[in-house]
Amino acid sequence: MASKQISMPITKARINLGAVVERVRTKNEQISLEKGGIAVATIINTEQLEDMRDALDLLIAREENRSEPLIDWALIRSTHV
Repeated sequence: MASKQISMPITKARINLGAVVERVRTKNEQISLEKGGIAVATIINTEQLEDMRDALDLLIAREENRSEPLIDWALIRSTHV
């Protein structure tokens, strides 16, 4: 499910921090905090952050192993059947 992106001034978020965090937690929204109309930070659900970290770790691992030879899965299957 895609997250809904919402922009909010930092001052409004500070005054309503509990409600802002609850929206992020329960509605899976991303709240972009703005200062002077410029986005400076984003509040996201912890699960989303973990998913992003996992995706980044996978991407880094793929790049690090790009020069490794591909595994012949047919050979592996034939030796383990």
